[in-house]
This record gives sequence, C-alpha cells and structure tokens, in this order.
Amino acid sequence: MRSSGRLFSELYPSNLPRPKESVKIESPSFVASYNWKNSDNPEIFVPGCPAKWSPPDLPYMVPKDNGQAIIDQNSHRIPSASFDPFFKALLRMNPSFDMTPIELITDRNSLRKLLRFVSGKVPQSWRIDVDIVEDTMFFTRWEENRVQIITGSRDSGYGHEFEKAFLEFNTALQESSGHHRIIWYSLGGIECLVRFEADGYISNDPDVDDRILTKTVDGSPAIMDEIGALSLLQIQDSIPATEVQVIERGCMVSDDDILELKSCSGNLRMQEIIPQLWISQTQHLFVGRHKKGLVEVEPEKIEMRDHFPIWQYQNQGQLSSLVGLIGEIKKVARGSKVGKLMLVCKMEERPNVLRLYERTGQGLWLPEGTREMCWGRRDGDRGH
Repeated sequence: MRSSGRLFSELYPSNLPRPKESVKIESPSFVASYNWKNSDNPEIFVPGCPAKWSPPDLPYMVPKDNGQAIIDQNSHRIPSASFDPFFKALLRMNPSFDMTPIELITDRNSLRKLLRFVSGKVPQSWRIDVDIVEDTMFFTRWEENRVQIITGSRDSGYGHEFEKAFLEFNTALQESSGHHRIIWYSLGGIECLVRFEADGYISNDPDVDDRILTKTVDGSPAIMDEIGALSLLQIQDSIPATEVQVIERGCMVSDDDILELKSCSGNLRMQEIIPQLWISQTQHLFVGRHKKGLVEVEPEKIEMRDHFPIWQYQNQGQLSSLVGLIGEIKKVARGSKVGKLMLVCKMEERPNVLRLYERTGQGLWLPEGTREMCWGRRDGDRGH
C-alpha cells in the first residue's frame, strides 16, 4: 500500500474500551471560518461567509448535476498541506489561541467514517492519516479521488445544482467555492477542534450584506475589528506559492444560523443524516423535494435540536465505542517513534477491522511559527 510501513495494530469494534459516563457533545463554540476562492492559486477569504438561503420562486426546474464536483476542497486545492487554511484562518481570527488543551483536530468526514466503523457500517473502503503534534492528534482526510466528474446522465443527481438554485453567496464573495467552519467542543471528555463545510445560513439580519462590504478607514475589513484580529500574524512578505494566501473579507455568522441542504425525490433517511449534522452541531436541515428536478413545494425546514438528544441517547453504544476508538488510536500513535500513522479500513472485510500502519513520507505540514504560537514551543523543540 502506498506510503505504508509496518503494521502497528488492528482494532475491532467489539474489543474497544468504553467510557463509563454517557457520551455527548458539550459546550460547542465557534472558533474560525473561511471561504475557498475559485483561483489557480490557493486563496481563502477570512472570515468568509456562508451562502445565504435565497430560494427561487416556485415552481422551479433544477437541472441535473453536470461537470466537476470537488469532494474535499482542502486536500484538492493544497494537497500537501490541507491544514494550512485551517491554521491561517484560526490564527487570523484568534492570534493567541492556546492549543495545549486540544486533544484532537479533525474534519467532520473522518469522525463520520470512524462512527460508521464502530457501528458496523462500512459502505466503502477508506484511509485516514494520523499525526501527533505536541500532545494533539490530527486526523487528516485522505481521498483516492479528490474530484468527481458528473456527466449529467440519467443516473446523475440534483444535489449540487439544488444548492446553486437555493443558496447564494454575497456579491463580494461570489468567487467562493465553499464555506468552512471550525468549532470547539468536548466529545465524551475529548477536547476537539472539528472542521466542516457548511452549505449555507438563514438569517433575518438585514445588515449582514453591509457588514461584508464595509471597510474601515485604513481599508481593512471592519469585521476584523469585531474579532480583535487586526494585529494578526506577522506573515512573511514573500509567501511561497504553495501556501494559502489570506484575503480579509466576509463577516461572522452565528452557529445557530447554519443550515444543511438536502435534496431528494423519495423518502429521506434521517438516520444517515443525523450523525453528520450532530458531529458539526448544524442546527437547521432544509429538505428540498423534487420530481425529476421539478420543485413545486417549499423545502421543509427541520430543527435538528429536536432530534439530537434522542439520537444521542439511542446510540450511546456506538458513541462510547467511538470515544474508546479515538483513545486507542492516540495510544498507538504516541507509541510510534515516527508519530505518523495511517488508518485503513476495507469495506469487504468481515468482521470489520481497522488497521494502523506506520506512514512513510512527509508528515503533517504546519505554517511557519504555528507551534510556537499555538503550543508555546519553538519549531523543532520536539521530534514530531
């Protein structure tokens, strides 16, 4: 297997330790956000802003998806440093952020895969890369194909075009190709930073558009005054083309206003959707129903806060196993001399098994000075 070294460990769902206390997400809070810009060079808008819920007049005919769909923007736009935009946005908005209490940094997608594994549901094979920086563990999403080509054939869906029809970026952010958010919470006692892509937001605030466009006297976006980040990072004058460059533009949107949009022509499988939204604590789900693309009724709005507690209670076994699994992975990673692992799960294997291999090649790339600013150490003070 590419980039894999020796096998360190094999983990099975049935053999995982479980915490005695009930597992839940506690104290979720917003940390940072950014929009990817459609550009040949890696550029982000910070803090960016999600696309706004802007439904068209009905009835409306949504065309079939066609063309290129990016599966993971972060690894697609900067393959060798997918956490570069994460830290560029975080430190722009929180220059003195203390990373020492954080035990896990991950994308939502990685937690979804691990939750499916402990639940005995592995619909496809996958890999996740693991790194230890100081005492913080990173899960890096890994995809065999970062871009999907959709042909517009009979079997194509409508999801991407549905989003284009019902969600709209502000004029100043029209070049955006997605909004990413970073939230902090405790998952069964594990302090986490979780990154995810948000479809959009709904708000009755008429000033959002004005705040995105407003500039201060010196020309910097007013929103950066609000978050106390005008001092920001001392970034080198000459930034390598391979690093993400930051454009200060956008405004912050409350987590309470974030929405997920799903389109469907049949029954909605809520038990598959709830875990995704629970991990990111997305509060609103909009369900757009259509008949071969024809939308005749207003999308249904579902409040997820009504569903989360019930789902959380009913799935304590799997959630306890997830927390136990994260702990076991970290234990193995700490024991690795290189501090770099890859997790591999193959769909066809029964019973399901998660194999932990030593990973060869380059380790996790962080922007210059990140260790010193976030963990209070100078780069190179520790081995990983």
